[in-house]
Amino acid sequence: MNRKHFIQSRGATCRNWTWSWSFINHDDQMVIFGAWDVERDQERAVILREAWEYNARLRKNPGYTQAVEHIGYILGGYDLYTFNMVQATSPDAPDVAVIQDFERRLEKRFLRKEGTVWYADFTASPYPEELAIAGSYSEGATKTITVNAYERDPAARRACIAYHGAVCQCCGFDFEKTWGEHGKGFIHVHHIRPLRTLGADYQIDPVNELVPLCPNCHAMIHRGNEAKPLSVDELRAMMRPAG
Repeated sequence: MNRKHFIQSRGATCRNWTWSWSFINHDDQMVIFGAWDVERDQERAVILREAWEYNARLRKNPGYTQAVEHIGYILGGYDLYTFNMVQATSPDAPDVAVIQDFERRLEKRFLRKEGTVWYADFTASPYPEELAIAGSYSEGATKTITVNAYERDPAARRACIAYHGAVCQCCGFDFEKTWGEHGKGFIHVHHIRPLRTLGADYQIDPVNELVPLCPNCHAMIHRGNEAKPLSVDELRAMMRPAG
């Protein structure tokens, strides 16, 4: 089964089968992206870079415009799926990537953006507050990141944990102490101010406005009044002694 037949078997189509790497099925409200094997890691794959708008000859890439439109449908509620593509180079045009082979299987993914790159994350964040921090932060005493509703920046999480440690700042639970190497580094990061209250260009300090919490404390902070979560101090005051 070639790529065209594979995509059509999923009810999807595109403008041109030669240059497209994104496809859409309006009936099932799904978008399919091909993801290069060289553009993936353990947790996600690149599906679109703004640098792909023009090719090496500085000509407009027609597949880019279509991909941006398909991203818009995902942001509007369509589901994202990907299939893996093995990249090769054309002997006649070394700067042009060609498909050597592809996996005839779709995987459900979750859209994220960091800077100028769109990713298909392999898993969804379990908490709304884990969804959307991104941009870049500067080294030094003041660390800031730009918040965007469709972006996520692991650097801000690392900056928060580097300062506070991977220990719950409410109950003090340390996953590494309990589970050793298996639990090392595991912790949720809570945004002190709900992200829905922040503008697209809000500058956030990951040291002072992000706080590590265990999943239990994180859930308890958001339980009840989602519009106004408890503060860490308020939740800590509610804790009862163990035993």
